[in-house]
Amino acid sequence: MSAVQFPHIGERLRARRLGAGLSTEAVAQAAGISRALLYRYEAGDVVKLEVLERLARLYDTSTGTLLGLGNEYITHGMLFFERVQRLEESALQMTTVFGPQAYVLSSAEYDSALAERLGDDRDGQTALQPLEVQRLMQLLTRRKAAFERLRPGFINIIPVSDIEHYLRHGLGGHAHQSEADRLKKRQAARREMERLAAMIASPRMGLQIALTSQPLPTSGFQLVQSAGRQVVVTSPFRIVEPTNLHYGVAMVSEDEQSLRLHQTLANRLWETGLRGAAAGAELARLLRENPA
Repeated sequence: MSAVQFPHIGERLRARRLGAGLSTEAVAQAAGISRALLYRYEAGDVVKLEVLERLARLYDTSTGTLLGLGNEYITHGMLFFERVQRLEESALQMTTVFGPQAYVLSSAEYDSALAERLGDDRDGQTALQPLEVQRLMQLLTRRKAAFERLRPGFINIIPVSDIEHYLRHGLGGHAHQSEADRLKKRQAARREMERLAAMIASPRMGLQIALTSQPLPTSGFQLVQSAGRQVVVTSPFRIVEPTNLHYGVAMVSEDEQSLRLHQTLANRLWETGLRGAAAGAELARLLRENPA
């Protein structure tokens, strides 16, 4: 187990506070500290053990979890994507087993379509309030900008079944859409998959993409490696089709066994998947067989 990293504890403290919907004033008062000191703790300063214990009780978690000795659980999609964005800010290498595409590889056009989809109040299961859409899109924009700026090594392993579903239904198809809307969304999905095909044919340095026909045992996972730290992220929350921001429990873990098992699974999917020209040929077939 690695030594305690106080910047990482600060990240967890902030995530817990936001997840509990508490202000810095309320938390500082409950923990018996000043608001300025709470800010310093969340920024990565050394936290006294007795204060950490009070914060753990306030956030209904354990001291070990705040220290990074246990798994971190997140039950709100918005907070999950904020947590991922902070993890990715310092990433050197990422492996994403997820489809139909990793968000950081999507186009600017996709962002516009996604914002429209997230605010579509004809689908009460997934619609967000306008301020929620704005907050999430700002968060995602920062996430994509950081990826472009830092250019970490990136492996994306994509299930073929996710691509097929995306091409057939587009982003956010639902029962209340007109046929014109459905066609528009399928055409947008097709453009994203054509963009993916171009990346497979001519990948930038550090980008590797594989297609797998194997069904995933979970909804997907991500391995994020930074200097001196590696975490595995599993989550039911999705901003791509099918969209889910409301229901489920995500997990961020530094557990050595969990990391080893997920890395082994990623290696197996990569070794048995289609890469390079074979992946390009398979994606071309999917585009042919699923016209907009």
